[in-house]
Amino acid sequence: MNKLQKYIDRLTKEWREHKNIIIAVDFDDTISPWGLNTTQECNFVVEKLKTYQQQGAYIVIFTACNPDRYEDISNFCNQNDLIITGINKNPIELPYGNNGKIYANVFLDDRAGLFESIEILDKALINVKHHASLETSEFAQF
Repeated sequence: MNKLQKYIDRLTKEWREHKNIIIAVDFDDTISPWGLNTTQECNFVVEKLKTYQQQGAYIVIFTACNPDRYEDISNFCNQNDLIITGINKNPIELPYGNNGKIYANVFLDDRAGLFESIEILDKALINVKHHASLETSEFAQF
């Protein structure tokens, strides 16, 4: 069994149940080149985030940057047509994740298995779309 399968299954379940998920994404070297990742790699992540957004994902920037950079971060996201729901804060009212670490279904960070997390997201998205198409075809039979 794929070592990532339990994470794929959990994310699929949450995405189907809530019709959306929350993705917390680091800024430097995750969506904006800083030193480790290239512009091409960061653009790849931004394009993936846009795909997930089309399927109901909230995108929250979760960064160690000082607040004086937040405006630049917001501008970068706007210039790249990436809609973010906030920086270092929950995108919706939740009973948890309000005291330091925000809540997210998945975290994307160049220091924490960035491309493995994208693999989990991609496979969960396939599952969610497949399930939705099955529901549509079953409904059409009646």
